[in-house]
Amino acid sequence: MIRQIKKNILPLLLVILASAVVYGIWFQWDNKYTSALPGGYGYNVWQQEQDEIGFLVDGWEYYPGQLLEPTDWENGRKPEGYTYIGEYPNFSSQLGSPYGVATYRMIVEDADSGLVLYVPELLCAGRVYIDGVLVGEQGSIEPYSPLVSNEIYSIEGTGSIEIVIQCANYSHYYSGMYYPPAIGTLSAVLKMMILQLVVYGLLCFVSLSVALSYLIQYLLSRDQLMGWAGLLSLAFSLRVSYPFFRALGISWIKALHAVEDVGGNVVLLCAIILAGKLCGMEQHRFHRKVAIPAAAGLCLFTLIFPVLILPYAPIFINAYGSILFVWKIFTAGYLIVLASHTISTDEALSQYLICAAGIYGMWMLASVVLANRFEPIYGAWPEEYGGFALVLGYAAGMVRRGVRLEQENQHLTLHLQEEVERKNQGIETLLSERRELLANLLHDVKNPLSALRGYAELVRSGSVDLDPETAGYLDALSQRVEVVGDRFYLLQEFSRGERGMFSRESICLNEFLKEFHQQNRPDLELSGIHFTLTLPPQNLFVQGNRERMRIALENLCFNALSFTPEDGNIDLSLALEDGYALVAVRDTGAGIDPQVLPRIFDRGFTQRPDNSGEGLGLYLVRAITLEHGGTVSVSSELGKGSVFTLRLPVVKQS
Repeated sequence: MIRQIKKNILPLLLVILASAVVYGIWFQWDNKYTSALPGGYGYNVWQQEQDEIGFLVDGWEYYPGQLLEPTDWENGRKPEGYTYIGEYPNFSSQLGSPYGVATYRMIVEDADSGLVLYVPELLCAGRVYIDGVLVGEQGSIEPYSPLVSNEIYSIEGTGSIEIVIQCANYSHYYSGMYYPPAIGTLSAVLKMMILQLVVYGLLCFVSLSVALSYLIQYLLSRDQLMGWAGLLSLAFSLRVSYPFFRALGISWIKALHAVEDVGGNVVLLCAIILAGKLCGMEQHRFHRKVAIPAAAGLCLFTLIFPVLILPYAPIFINAYGSILFVWKIFTAGYLIVLASHTISTDEALSQYLICAAGIYGMWMLASVVLANRFEPIYGAWPEEYGGFALVLGYAAGMVRRGVRLEQENQHLTLHLQEEVERKNQGIETLLSERRELLANLLHDVKNPLSALRGYAELVRSGSVDLDPETAGYLDALSQRVEVVGDRFYLLQEFSRGERGMFSRESICLNEFLKEFHQQNRPDLELSGIHFTLTLPPQNLFVQGNRERMRIALENLCFNALSFTPEDGNIDLSLALEDGYALVAVRDTGAGIDPQVLPRIFDRGFTQRPDNSGEGLGLYLVRAITLEHGGTVSVSSELGKGSVFTLRLPVVKQS
């Protein structure tokens, strides 16, 4: 067990170590806070190279509750306070509510020509002034109409540049400037925006393709694991699609933020359900009664609360954000707990589940530790990378599960085939022994039967004076010997047929049936019925044994005679259909009860009222037909008669 634990926990440790190294490098390279322009209270200094971007993070003059114009500083207005971008998620600390207005002011010194100002989404409406000139407005402050968008504004002057940004929020729990603006050349800013869209496009569309793949498999197989994995990937792709909506300038602020929150919580719900199923904890009381209902409740909570409650009760906004934050931390820990249940097992999915949960937990922890100290320039947020790790981890686990199931199916199929071959070999051996036993038994019985027939003929042909009674007994004995001989001959033929020993020849069915009709017509019509023959114009040839086919037809015709009243009809016919010769025996007898029709060819089954039959006739008909590569069928209607049809493959027709 210890060895197995080491085997499963080692990948997690390696992944966490590699992620930590990558994260450390990425933190320095892709972080707006480490790329901030230097400066002091109220000013930043442009010191970047031509193709670099500098971020305006520190030193902003902050005027909460006021919408100030650039002219308000013409008379030497003193700053009321300073902040860095990201310090306050909303206006609650200063205004007691996230709803309200604020103004931000910054002086950029030593600015070069050809620079632009990049302002990411203002939460949620605002105006931008550069050197006292209104250069753009996101949404509308008066009347209030929010808009989520990323805008670029040209900087005409050089040297000392004044930037004033007004913000207003009356719709969401974020407010003001929460994302640092940037200054750089137009090409550098466009490169940053394009790379960010590429990263989010990778996260979004890879997840979407994975989701579609699993949802299609779910529709085909109804495998619940496939369904939940597909829903997880689909929810995550929806969660990280917001940059594309912002690039399009969509103004549905409440709906967009609700989609982000709901998508993220659906990801966590699916992750909990999948982890429970994969590690065998889905029947655990806490998992069923607490974890899953809580996750489902959070999904509903994030769908309703931001749209219907927060706009009218902003006092709950900070509590709403805290609930989401605590829930994400709890989910990360709970996923790791679920994954730990598979560490000591030989479950092939445990490594993927542990790594996915561990990475998600680590990146969630990074989001907490680096709050207000990290914001990506070109990439995504740590929480989003953690969600993508869940998608990839579960996708890899499901692929591994599918491969393992396929291997097990192949293993079972191989062993099933071996078992079938072994059983077939045993059955074939048993049948072979039975055939040989029957052949030997017939051979042993043949000699006494021949001797008995010979003795009877000797007594009859000798000049032995027999009294009438003894002569009658001798005649009866001879008759019984002939009957036994006929039965014996039939058994010999049956034995040869089982061993494939009876002779075959090309038989013209037209001539064969005409001869059969002529030979049996007197016997059948002696009972007062009409025996007719119907033949097609062309000659049909089959490969078979004349004597065995004669036995089959005699059984059908004389069986029909037993159930057909006087003045009834028995018709023997031949027809061609789809390369098969149809030999039919049709009577106008009593018919067969539909309930017993499926048993009519069973050995030992008889319908004769006096139970005089042995139930062998129709059984032999089916056996002989199968020997000739054909089939036999029956259709019947009570009171109107029956039709028995032999379907034999035609080898030639002329």
